[in-house]
Amino acid sequence: MTRPHPDGISRIISRIAPDWPKTIDVGPGRFPLLARLDERLSKVAPHYVVHQVKSKFGSLCFYAQSSDDPQDYNEAFVDTIRAAEWESTSVCEECGDPAGTYTIGLWVWTLCPRHASERSGPNNAA
Repeated sequence: MTRPHPDGISRIISRIAPDWPKTIDVGPGRFPLLARLDERLSKVAPHYVVHQVKSKFGSLCFYAQSSDDPQDYNEAFVDTIRAAEWESTSVCEECGDPAGTYTIGLWVWTLCPRHASERSGPNNAA
């Protein structure tokens, strides 16, 4: 059974463009950061459109545009996204606690020490 998303995540999913999968591919520790980002972006660009939300190299990657017009460029919108992506590099992907970057099994993660230890297990070095 699929658990419902928190309100902030559901709002972002509702903004995903029609031809894109309706998924948010980040750990639950990033949900509060994403909810705050949605609130800020909604003020800067009320009709913004999301294409993809994922983690890559331990950082949030939030691909969106300020409107459905591909020629529309909104510097405040872009700056707001970049600030959230930067903030994500210090927030545990699992729990939202302060975190560092770890390479585990050839993947880069941003995790608190507890989750890094759990993820690395006995056969991987964190």
